[in-house]
Amino acid sequence: MMLLKNIFPFASGKDDKYFDKVPYTVLNNEALKKKSKVTIVIPVYNAEKYLIKAIDSVIVQTFGFAQITVILVDDGSGDKSKAMLKKFADLYQNIVVVYLEENTGTPAFPRNLGIHLANSTYLMFLDADDWLDHDAIRQLYELMEEAKTDYAVGKTIQVSSKTEKLVGRYESCKVRKSVSPYFIPHIFYHLGPTARMMRLSFLKDRHIRFPEMKYAEDKQFFIDVLTQVGTISTTTAPIYYINRFSDNVSLTRQTDIIEKMDTNITVLKYVMEKNLPPEEEKMIVNRLVEFDSITRLFNRKHFVKSEDRQAYFAKFEEALAVFSSYNRPYSLGETIKKPLNKHYYSLLENKEYERVAALAEWATSGGESWVEEKDGLPYTIAKLQDGTLIPIEIPVQAKVLSENQSGKNVSFTINLSGHLNPTIQAVELQNRDFLEDVFIIDEDIQQTGNEVTLTFSKKSLSFLEKGKYILSLRYDDYESVMVEKDSDDKYHIEGNDRTFILYQTNKGNLSLMVK
Repeated sequence: MMLLKNIFPFASGKDDKYFDKVPYTVLNNEALKKKSKVTIVIPVYNAEKYLIKAIDSVIVQTFGFAQITVILVDDGSGDKSKAMLKKFADLYQNIVVVYLEENTGTPAFPRNLGIHLANSTYLMFLDADDWLDHDAIRQLYELMEEAKTDYAVGKTIQVSSKTEKLVGRYESCKVRKSVSPYFIPHIFYHLGPTARMMRLSFLKDRHIRFPEMKYAEDKQFFIDVLTQVGTISTTTAPIYYINRFSDNVSLTRQTDIIEKMDTNITVLKYVMEKNLPPEEEKMIVNRLVEFDSITRLFNRKHFVKSEDRQAYFAKFEEALAVFSSYNRPYSLGETIKKPLNKHYYSLLENKEYERVAALAEWATSGGESWVEEKDGLPYTIAKLQDGTLIPIEIPVQAKVLSENQSGKNVSFTINLSGHLNPTIQAVELQNRDFLEDVFIIDEDIQQTGNEVTLTFSKKSLSFLEKGKYILSLRYDDYESVMVEKDSDDKYHIEGNDRTFILYQTNKGNLSLMVK
């Protein structure tokens, strides 16, 4: 063991005083003198239950562990984590362990120190209770090398004891090479450290650093990254698994929603001070207001159950006041996109707080509703507990008008309706049992106005394995709509060793089964 203190040329300069404030001890510091291809930075705090799985997921990478440096920064753990880290450092020379003498209370300092010490071409972050897909690093590395970008991102999957959930599907719905992040409308919605690789020199040259906040530090960090990076690349490959098992109590889960709003407001001020071009700023403001200050604040059961709803309204008013204090050529209201959130925003802006609570109760409890057409457009009519009816726009509906089997082909003519007029780009097939498996069929689709014809054949479906698939129509790259099917007629397409069955689900949607 030794105290490592500014002994490398790549770890010196104006950051020295910042990293001197918390003394640290390093194991296997010799590994930092040799440049590797990829560094994985893992902050550790009382992570004994999951630490082995996290580190093992890096050791078994198809990329080759010898080309990777792991920097594990222990933030004053009080469990067995320190001893476990020592064993890993003894076993592997390219596993660097850093012991901080004091707990910093946030992953920010450990991650910043990891960036500071790293000596590699690329860098990734991994939380000590999560794990990487075995092919994660190879997928991102090869994409970065080919596209020559400073940032690449893939698929993040959130895992619990009951379900798996895809996080940030817009950033992993298709392969993109060297595109502007502003080309992806919701790119600022998922701003955690998961499933992304960055060029280390890009971070160091621009001194991009995590702010030391209990919450939202990664949000501000990746806003800095995305607003400075120029172009990014994306892949559909599964990269990162987030641990949301019930026995894992993360810092995020321990943070009160009002505390979270305090840090969100801090980030909102930070963004407004950047004076970005309006169209770029609007994308970030949309995330901080519509997602953080409306959806996460009000459209949740914690708000409905709260005995202090006024604290929620006060925080929203504070966010509103922050935005209003800057002279912008656009209104906050025009950044709100989702139909339900437009109603929340209108009620909040007019301080109709009782109606906000009633709408939240309806939305979070599956309240009474039905679909009506007005002026030829569909709306979900929400009936609140006080009897108020609120018409909520339906962006897109898809319904089968006719269905036909001719020889070995099955065709469906589908009518699109709603407040959007999308161009259908593909049929999306999501494996019901394996969230990682999403397949796209972008051939045999014909669209004229609001009428779409889908044709399925043995050839178009031959690549599918046996299983059940959720079928939907994809538009705007990552948005999708399921297709309503009124009849219970089934259609069989015989393959060489499989049968493809198109049928109506119990919920009345068109779906696919492969036997």
